[in-house]
Amino acid sequence: MSLDTNISLEATPRSERGKNASRRQRAQGLVPVTVYGGGKESVSTTIVKREFAALLRAHGRNVIFTLNVDGSATPVKVAEMQLDPVKGTLIHMDLMRISLTEKSKFEVTVRTVGEADGVKNLSGFLEVVTHSIEVRCLPRDLPSVIEVDVTPLGIGDNFKIADLKLDSGIEVLDDPETVIATVVPPRIEEPAPEVAPEATAEPEVIKKGKAEEQV
Repeated sequence: MSLDTNISLEATPRSERGKNASRRQRAQGLVPVTVYGGGKESVSTTIVKREFAALLRAHGRNVIFTLNVDGSATPVKVAEMQLDPVKGTLIHMDLMRISLTEKSKFEVTVRTVGEADGVKNLSGFLEVVTHSIEVRCLPRDLPSVIEVDVTPLGIGDNFKIADLKLDSGIEVLDDPETVIATVVPPRIEEPAPEVAPEATAEPEVIKKGKAEEQV
């Protein structure tokens, strides 16, 4: 997530409500949107689905962008996206207004870089446990991604949130002891247990005298 005042999206006020109205809007290539926060009342709008999809492809879900509604420009971020459970298509979205002069909470993606020493030289495996963290900061201080250099990690080493080196204006809200990445030993395949050959049944030997008794 990052702030770019040049990224914007046009929205149209939405007067019709209800499932039937939303269905008609989606059939027209629109997405119903609710805009809230910032000490103002919630506003119902629609955006062009194709335009929003292009914005996502170019900048990712966590971008802060300007929403233009009837000539009023407001910085917003995606708060929630509701998808159709069967088709996976976007059917509704909530946008949260963002103040450019006040600190807000954001979720930032974590990305590992480099090859861990324990992977390169000891055949270990890198496990990424945490893929995003929550921070509080001004929009202008918000990084688009937080990179974690895992190069020094050996077998059994961890990189925790406490190990991050971030700008002073960024406050991490997650537990400092949370593990972001760790290197685990190589997997050793246990040999299959040996199966003892089945014992060959000894033929029954019947003494001559006993056989005669059975006849």
